[in-house]
Amino acid sequence: MDSSVIQSLFGFMTNHIFSIIYLFVAVEFFLVINIFIMMKKHQNVLLDVSDNLLKGFADAPDKDSNQSVHERIEAVLDYMGQKVSQNSQLREDFIKNASKISQRPFYSRHYRIEMFASMMSTIVQIFPLLGILGTILAIAQTAFSSGGQFDVSQLSNAFVLAMDTTILGISFSVIFMVIESTFQPKIERVINESMDYKRIISKIHLGTN
Repeated sequence: MDSSVIQSLFGFMTNHIFSIIYLFVAVEFFLVINIFIMMKKHQNVLLDVSDNLLKGFADAPDKDSNQSVHERIEAVLDYMGQKVSQNSQLREDFIKNASKISQRPFYSRHYRIEMFASMMSTIVQIFPLLGILGTILAIAQTAFSSGGQFDVSQLSNAFVLAMDTTILGISFSVIFMVIESTFQPKIERVINESMDYKRIISKIHLGTN
């Protein structure tokens, strides 16, 4: 490949390295916001499933405003699991309620949350690489422009660019790693709750204890 093409490519990337970093930041924020919204919607769907499954059961656990969404869902899962296992006569009532829910399979469709979470995790690992890329670009741009001559001003500019991109890359990586670490347990909990509902409803339909 012609050296002028390589030089032009390095020059373009050097001039737009900060734009590239901020573009990835914007994508990461987009993913974070969407994951938060999808988890909220998914939790609301699971709550609706909980209420629908418990229709007609007088001894169903009461709603408590002090309970979190997950605590409410766990209470319903425990109640359903005990009822299905201990009293087979109540199975018909659960089947009636479950037949309505099975027509709305959204409670088990958590793959989009998993996909977005995977993308978020991947981009977190890209930020340090962008910092390293900025360092490489700064060194390469200095080598191309100096023509073998030692230029203190160009070397100083390259050092500033390398430091700025490295600090930005590491900073954004740490910030989004913290965000990811708070999201990951919640995502796993939502998925596990969805799988528990799917398992219990399947057990009801199959008529197994």
